[in-house]
Amino acid sequence: MELQYMYNLKKWKDSKKWNDTGVEESKITQMESKYEILFPLAYREFLIFSGLKSAAIAPGHMFEFLEEKQKEAQKLLKNFKLNHLIKKPFWVIATDANAFWYFHLDEGDNPPVYRLDCEYYEEYPDKYSFGKIAETFQAWIEKGIEYYEMDPANK
Repeated sequence: MELQYMYNLKKWKDSKKWNDTGVEESKITQMESKYEILFPLAYREFLIFSGLKSAAIAPGHMFEFLEEKQKEAQKLLKNFKLNHLIKKPFWVIATDANAFWYFHLDEGDNPPVYRLDCEYYEEYPDKYSFGKIAETFQAWIEKGIEYYEMDPANK
């Protein structure tokens, strides 16, 4: 598969000589069918190439837990009474405590990434508690690589 969006992720992972495993395309298609959605191409490439585990993004993104993550996000929205914040169909790509990262399913092949921290939304109403945190999924992954490389614990 020729990568259009995840080239830098592949190059970085190849330089690390990691043996991360991607998700079989048939499993991705099954999930899309189950939810009656189509994943953006950038996300699909990410899953195929690195979807089982990747140091480049937030914890809680592994493919085997994605269905659980969708439910967790819906539960958080309900429990914190924040259902009104996200009005378009979305897909949760990672979670951490009471926060989740997501993209809207109708924003193209390389959609922006958003974050909602349900616990701190009211207290700290800025883009880090709710809003767009990356212009594209590709940029979000590349920023994750940057953060990984800057962390002294990863040396």
